Amino acid sequence: MLLSIQEAAEERAAIMQDSGINDPDALRADLHRHEVASVIRRYYPRGEEAAEYLRLVEKKRGKEAADKLRADCRVAWKKHSDEIASQA
Repeated sequence: MLLSIQEAAEERAAIMQDSGINDPDALRADLHRHEVASVIRRYYPRGEEAAEYLRLVEKKRGKEAADKLRADCRVAWKKHSDEIASQA
């Protein structure tokens, strides 16, 4: 189990390099997609806990990174919520 986003980034970079992919933008996009999924998996439906995580992201990585993650998490959160509602 990966313990941090940094650990995940290092692992994904190594996997991509082994596959002959040397594209930093692709790595960032891949990590971002996985982080969004992780936030939903870890915090749904506990919105305040997700918000606290996003505040920590802002503190450590800056407002721009946190705002992008917030926006994408909102979309994923809504999609997940709609999927659960449709199963009921």
